[in-house]
Amino acid sequence: MSGLAVRVLAADVVARLREMEDRGGNLTGVMRDFGEHMKGSIQANFDAQGRPVRWSPLSLAAKISWHTARKSFWDKRGARMSKEGRAAWAGRKALTDTGTLRRSIYYTATARGLTLATNVKYAAIHQFGGQAGRGRKVFIPARPYLLFQAEDLDYLQRSILRHVTGGP
Repeated sequence: MSGLAVRVLAADVVARLREMEDRGGNLTGVMRDFGEHMKGSIQANFDAQGRPVRWSPLSLAAKISWHTARKSFWDKRGARMSKEGRAAWAGRKALTDTGTLRRSIYYTATARGLTLATNVKYAAIHQFGGQAGRGRKVFIPARPYLLFQAEDLDYLQRSILRHVTGGP
């Protein structure tokens, strides 16, 4: 008589399931790893000037305001833009003036989740857009930088699965 027999011992299966449950109960390490991953992903959002959809470019008024405030961008009489000023004008990107917002991103990892945040006062207006300035007369378009990409969620799913199953 030929054939195949598979014997499953319930005690072994239950023990393995309990190990997985224990590992799944504390995801702090996975969340810490994901926090580092997300910091890199958010930096890529800044580098690309928006992903998957590019951010609205800076308005002419915003560029003029930024440039006129910098004396090094003008000749001695203030009549013409310097070479440095022309290069800065051409390469000016949104949300990159001082780099404060970009550098301010941090995370808090816990056993059950991850919080991504910034403590910069003007962060929300850039993330969500809206009226700003004195008298709320200036409209700032949304430029979402704290954004999960599809590959970020895939990374998290693989990380959790690897952690819970004890895999490589």
